[in-house]
Amino acid sequence: MTALSASWLADVPLFAGLDEASRRELADAFTPRHFADGEALLVQNERAEGLYLIDAGRVDIGKRLPGGGLALLATVGAGEVIGDMALIGRDLKRSAMGVARGPVGSWYLPADQFRAALSQLQPTSLQLQAALGRLIAARVADKTGDIAALLGETPDSFTPRPQRALAPVIEEDFAAEAFLAKLPCCAAMTPGQRRAFWDAGTRVELAADSDLAAVGAPSDRLWLVVRGAVRSGLPHRGGVYQLTITGPGQLVGLAPLLQGVPHDRLLRTSEQATLLAFDRATFREMLDTGDALSREVGASVNADLVTALDALDQVEARILAMRRGHAVAA
Repeated sequence: MTALSASWLADVPLFAGLDEASRRELADAFTPRHFADGEALLVQNERAEGLYLIDAGRVDIGKRLPGGGLALLATVGAGEVIGDMALIGRDLKRSAMGVARGPVGSWYLPADQFRAALSQLQPTSLQLQAALGRLIAARVADKTGDIAALLGETPDSFTPRPQRALAPVIEEDFAAEAFLAKLPCCAAMTPGQRRAFWDAGTRVELAADSDLAAVGAPSDRLWLVVRGAVRSGLPHRGGVYQLTITGPGQLVGLAPLLQGVPHDRLLRTSEQATLLAFDRATFREMLDTGDALSREVGASVNADLVTALDALDQVEARILAMRRGHAVAA
């Protein structure tokens, strides 16, 4: 393998938005790594230490199945990146396996180097953080579409949960700072940043089984779950097939807002919830400012997108396993 060129990085979606000087600097940080047929580049549940840019060969991405085997989720080849969610940090673990199918040549970028640059608010790292968010948002949308297609092919039967009509209990003396300081998305913020973050949104109190967004609704806002939980699902057989549960400290409605497309899932509270709602323009401004608050908000966005993608991968793997006759937990 010859040295990795900056011009090649320009053809990779994750790095395409960087200027030539930034790509040259980044290219120097990659080191070559080779894998034999059947060797694992990514190991599910191991700590994510870095990403791979595939130079030659093919890699199968999948989830382990109960009793052995792999539920194939995707196949990647030359010019594609895998393990890129390692850049997000927060001690993430690999959400899937990446196995070489035939000899594979790759370039490896350690995540620690990226995180160190991000901590200093270097423009290249901030741009990569934003690009990574857009990339994962697209994967979340694609995965939701894949699951919707699988549900259309599978005569799944289940009993929909009945919707309740309980009024929310409003606490007028609710102290925002005490809650925000405990949430993962705000833990690294200064008190001033947490207050600015809270003031940028609107507090919303909702009863259990209140709808936030329907499939096809405009993605003109998103929500931070402060207390309670929000579940997402797909309309299916007269009910709702549950996909994810989002709890305190996580954002919901991210992927469609970042992509500027309508909601592809139903969002509904699963219990009484306190939410912080942000309109699109305000949230985009917080993301794009380039200051320390922007860095923290961007890190939370990417971490929550990874969590959502991992949950969707598990749903897809469960459906595939059931179709193949594997016994899996619901």
